[in-house]
Amino acid sequence: MSIYTHKQMDGLTAEEQAQKAILATLQRIRNHEYAGYYMGFGSQTFDLLTEAYATLTGGDVEQIRRTYACPNPRSAEHES
Repeated sequence: MSIYTHKQMDGLTAEEQAQKAILATLQRIRNHEYAGYYMGFGSQTFDLLTEAYATLTGGDVEQIRRTYACPNPRSAEHES
């Protein structure tokens, strides 16, 4: 099996697929310091993802941003 043909969302609607992919990305941003630094609070990526997730779930965008903001973002560039 090729990594290019493996599918994890067979049988889901496009909306369900979008929600699952956005949630996985938001969880990565929240739980991984480097992802949180580069794609977290204050980035256009974070703004777009959280707004889209709020639209898909009917949630409050401000609460979603608080929930998925990385608590300790860290830049890999400043590591020694």
